[in-house]
Amino acid sequence: MEITGSKKWLILVITSISTFMATLDSSIVNIALPVISKDLKVSISQIQWVVTSYLLTISMLLLVWGKLSDLYGKKKIFSSGFIIFALGSGMCGLSHTLEFLVISRIVQAIGASAMMSLSQGIVTGTFPPEERGKALGFVGAMVALGNMTGPSLGGILLHFFNWQAIFFINVPIGIIGLIASAIVIPEIFEVQDVKYFDLKGTLLFSFGVLVLFLGLLFVQQGTIPTIYLIPAIIIAAAAFILFVFVEKKSINPLIDPELFKIHEFSYGLVAAYLSFIALISVLFFMPFYLENLLKLSALHASIIISVYPLTTAIVAPISGWLSDKLTYRPLTITGMAAATVSLLLLSTLHRNSPIWEILLLLCLLGFGIATFQSPNNSSVMGSVQRDQLGIAGGINALFRNLGLVSGAAFSVLIYSFSTKSSINSLSGGKFNPSSFIKGFSYIMLFDAVCTFIAMLISVRRTVKKAKEEIQK
Repeated sequence: MEITGSKKWLILVITSISTFMATLDSSIVNIALPVISKDLKVSISQIQWVVTSYLLTISMLLLVWGKLSDLYGKKKIFSSGFIIFALGSGMCGLSHTLEFLVISRIVQAIGASAMMSLSQGIVTGTFPPEERGKALGFVGAMVALGNMTGPSLGGILLHFFNWQAIFFINVPIGIIGLIASAIVIPEIFEVQDVKYFDLKGTLLFSFGVLVLFLGLLFVQQGTIPTIYLIPAIIIAAAAFILFVFVEKKSINPLIDPELFKIHEFSYGLVAAYLSFIALISVLFFMPFYLENLLKLSALHASIIISVYPLTTAIVAPISGWLSDKLTYRPLTITGMAAATVSLLLLSTLHRNSPIWEILLLLCLLGFGIATFQSPNNSSVMGSVQRDQLGIAGGINALFRNLGLVSGAAFSVLIYSFSTKSSINSLSGGKFNPSSFIKGFSYIMLFDAVCTFIAMLISVRRTVKKAKEEIQK
């Protein structure tokens, strides 16, 4: 049964709201951490668990929700994500201890992961191929708007109310989302016949993700020495290797190995992973460049950085629409080429660089990332069968999270090795302008290499697809 008329656009609005909420809550909390830390009388290092627990829970559950939705249906799980998210948000607002706040954030993340995992799959299953890119581009715009709105909205709520307000605001939106999704979204998406959930594979994969993400996050935060990342990677790799063996023998594996034989799927995931490594590195270090080196206020710095998500929000739907007309191939190559140029030029910034140049380069980066992401998401999600859209969306979201976490950790490591100083030197009176410029330049060059490789992967995917079409 095909969904036609206004109903498919209502479904797009509902899934976009869920994406916006989950993204917003990732960025809105950061600005409130100092206030929460002071109110709960805990250290900054302890309060980081408010962010870490949320990110870890989402990353561990993305595939679980995706697979369960393929087995039992997407509507029930997606709708329940809204109410669990609202419940967790209410719990966060009522928290009076760090322990209860972290538990509440985990509950909140359980709901967020269900929404994040299924939003792309529902959109892909709702819209025909000739409109899929435009629809996914709109979802991409919501991600950008969530990232852009979070800090400013958080600041407003903190100014007029208290930190609890940044959580309570989610409760009515979650309830409305639950009612709307229950009424509007039909349960027409194909489900798999074999009702077997791969518990062994799920536990192995979750353990690997937990160890890897904890290692990367702790290194990024300076909680553990960098050398400890090596055993974390070895343990995670061992878990993933064992996971592969278990999957080959499973009746209905968590991740069907055949998915990765689809080059549009596997190539698209790797290219997306590399693009998110580059993106988070820029967003992580740019505030230090603007505030510590150029001596701009936090307000001015945030306005300058907001140029990136604003550009992304404008370009993503246009790029998605173009991919419906031109296919994803020229757009993914063009997007990564533009991002590579912007990163190479960002590596040349210095203490006297004009503001207009920084704005222009961030606009170019936003243009490149948005031009790439919408068509790439469309190609990844459009390459799988309808009864695998849930797990495909979960894998796509997981690669995005992995890119963001590893990108932040890699940039911190590059900075430490190139400047022979800790990331903590960027705060207080230890800031060294010459040393910072050196480290910043190396990070941008590393990011440019990542996006250049992503561009080559996109070229390879295009050539391979063209050969397949000629052979047909």
